[in-house]
Amino acid sequence: MQKPPRLPPLSALRMFEAAARHPSFSAAAEELAVTHGAVSQQVRALEDWLGVPLFERSGRRVSLTPEGVSFAAAANEALCRVGDAAAKLKRRTNPNRLTITTMPSFAARWLAPRISRFLDVEPGVEFSIITTAQVLDFARDGIDVAIRVGFGPCNEPNAVRLMADTLLVVASPGYANGRLPTTPESLLAHPLIREDYPFWDDWFRGAGLSLTVPSNGLVFNDSSLALQAAIDGRGIAVTRRSIAAGEIAAGRLVKLFPQEVPTDLAYWYVTADRARETPLMQRFRAWIMAEVAAG
Repeated sequence: MQKPPRLPPLSALRMFEAAARHPSFSAAAEELAVTHGAVSQQVRALEDWLGVPLFERSGRRVSLTPEGVSFAAAANEALCRVGDAAAKLKRRTNPNRLTITTMPSFAARWLAPRISRFLDVEPGVEFSIITTAQVLDFARDGIDVAIRVGFGPCNEPNAVRLMADTLLVVASPGYANGRLPTTPESLLAHPLIREDYPFWDDWFRGAGLSLTVPSNGLVFNDSSLALQAAIDGRGIAVTRRSIAAGEIAAGRLVKLFPQEVPTDLAYWYVTADRARETPLMQRFRAWIMAEVAAG
């Protein structure tokens, strides 16, 4: 086995590779859960170590130099090979472990309530769910399957569309002592629970209403928390059918109006390489597709 030559600092190399792939220090910082300044500092340290600039900087915008392009390709290949080898070794050590990553709201309101049915037929499986809004890397983060949630098509090569979604208006049956609004036009007389994304605007427009959402009240950056606020009777929420259907079926929420507005938000089942899926991953794919079809 050949002794490797002197290596640059690996933390700096990892941050450079992420920054080069985007290319953006801010996007790299978000991916690696560090600050923009940390990425900038580590890239600068790597440039000092190499004695050559890797990025051209113009304010907060960056672009790779010719040397940066060449080095980024080598760094990406090396890190991917190490990550892939580590993932293979982990699967060989525990072939019954399955690691999934998805959005917190989808994990809490759709996947978690159903996963016991998968474990009933796969009792020996160690099932790990990593919830994050970040796009994790399959090899580097040890991910087997990702369920992506996003607007428009998924650009990942092995993405399979799971399902689309619709928006509907819900409230707790006990909200306002059961005196629920009876028309969409009366909604503005009630506290409207909002999210960072303007789903209320989309629903009003899709329902043919010219209403402006008030700027006061509760605002959440997580759909599951917004849904829980509605369950707790804190107001009325517009939400996605995918995450509200179970709560409606259980009677914890009621759908206030018949209008359901289609949204461009879709769910995608993604793996690193379809041809290299393990038998367990193949069985999980079949199970989740069947769950979606049954729903």
